[in-house]
Formats: sequence, structure tokens, C-alpha cells
Amino acid sequence: MVDEVLYELGVDLNSNFNFIDGDLQLASYDENLVQAVVNRLNTQLNSLGLFYEDYGSVLHSLLGLKANDITYDLIKVELNTVLNMESRISSFDCEMEYDGNGVLHINLRLYPVKGSTIIDANLVLNNLGNLEVVEMEE
Repeated sequence: MVDEVLYELGVDLNSNFNFIDGDLQLASYDENLVQAVVNRLNTQLNSLGLFYEDYGSVLHSLLGLKANDITYDLIKVELNTVLNMESRISSFDCEMEYDGNGVLHINLRLYPVKGSTIIDANLVLNNLGNLEVVEMEE
């Protein structure tokens, strides 16, 4: 990945608050972009409204719905809504697969605004409503 593209993806604290040699680990570049998307999806829409209007998602409100095509479509709509709000992403692809055990696997392919970089992120939405990165490839 070209350094210029990497730098524009930013650096932030790792949201898991992992420590390395006594210092907080940083989420850099492509990892930071994926973390930003996951953080927005895991935050209830407008719960930070005082500071960040329209930040978050309604993904949590879909918990408890049957695992069927209608629910998948609702999740896809919410993913599209959130991903389209991220100014560092020009486009994306999303594939979902339900494993039958209460876990939805979401494979994202993100295309940052600048450069020809592609970021693949594999996420899991479990039956508790937690969205987590399970693996990230470049």
C-alpha cells in the first residue's frame, strides 16, 4: 500500500485498549478504517448526538429477529447506510453468511477514496449483538 494512502486512513487508539510494553496499542491505517466502521456499527444511533449528530447505527435493534431473508436485507441496508457515511470509503462490497448457530459472518471489501488499495475485513455479528473483527487481510 502506498504511504500517502496509508496516512490518510489515520491512526487512533485501539478500541480494545490492548497494551504493548505498557503503552496503548494503536490502530493504524487500514486497521483504523475498519475499527471506525465497527465502532459506528456498534454504537446506538444518536447516542452521541450531543457531539456527533447521526453517529451510530440501528443494528442492535435487529437483534431477536428471525434469521431470514428479510432480516438479512435489513442488516444489508444498515451496513450500506453506515458505510456510505464514512468519508474515507469510495465504495464497498459486502457478503453475509449465517452459520446457523446465532453467528452472522460479514465479509467487507472496502475501497478507500484515494489510491487503488483494497481492504478486506471479516466481521462476526453474534447473537448478543456484538460486531467484532475476526480477521483482517490486506
